[in-house]
Amino acid sequence: MKRTKSTVYHDRIAGKYESDYSSPYWELYDEITWRIMKRYLPKKKNAAILDAGGGTGHWSRALAKLGFRVVCSDLSEKMLEVAKKKAKEEKLEGRIGFVHADITDLRCFEDGSFDMVIAQGDPVGFCHDPDKAVRELSRVARKGAHVCVSIDGFYSTLSSLLAAKEYKKTDRFVKTHMAEFHGSFPAYNFTVAEVKGLFRDNGLEVKEIVGKPAISFNMPEDELDKMLSDKEFYKRLLELELRFNSEPSIVGLSRHIEAIGKKI
Repeated sequence: MKRTKSTVYHDRIAGKYESDYSSPYWELYDEITWRIMKRYLPKKKNAAILDAGGGTGHWSRALAKLGFRVVCSDLSEKMLEVAKKKAKEEKLEGRIGFVHADITDLRCFEDGSFDMVIAQGDPVGFCHDPDKAVRELSRVARKGAHVCVSIDGFYSTLSSLLAAKEYKKTDRFVKTHMAEFHGSFPAYNFTVAEVKGLFRDNGLEVKEIVGKPAISFNMPEDELDKMLSDKEFYKRLLELELRFNSEPSIVGLSRHIEAIGKKI
């Protein structure tokens, strides 16, 4: 299986990946993600869920604790090693399977194998072919199952590049939608229209598009992180996010976007 720049990067940071995403900002992001995801969880007990591009198994463990049978797949073997260790520490190894697989090639799973499919942490944008990735996520989902995908937003990245006066990169980004992720590998950034089209072209009825976060889209992440240390501010922002973060006029401006589709 071919090692990509994204794989090399994630192999390198696997040991500290979850600690790097434990700040107040990412706690808010996770809370929003979890509130969304819970709305679409399978009703039947012991349902099978695929966590594609699941990395160190953050969401796999959360789902396993609810009693679901989870498969965590990833292209980074180092991330999967950490995922296995963390699952064992939390005594969840019996409920989570681990598979080394490329999100664009899930041939190890048969059609309609899962009652829900998630792809969090932007693996669809990190891979070499987002359309193929979504096609595979849809293929392995059962009819009527929900597919929840997290992606990076185009307009937020565009704004950041322009603010940094990276004019050549800005011009290139407008044409390609590709930006360097932490200077390590190219990642695709989506508009809402693009992700809707991607879902519809691959047999998924769009159920919801949500910003993560959306209300605070114009607040720099480092400043927002400090503000979120105030418990009252965190509480009020979370309330407003959950109330307005699917508002069409602001979703596309969000740093991250959650798209939920239903297999038809």
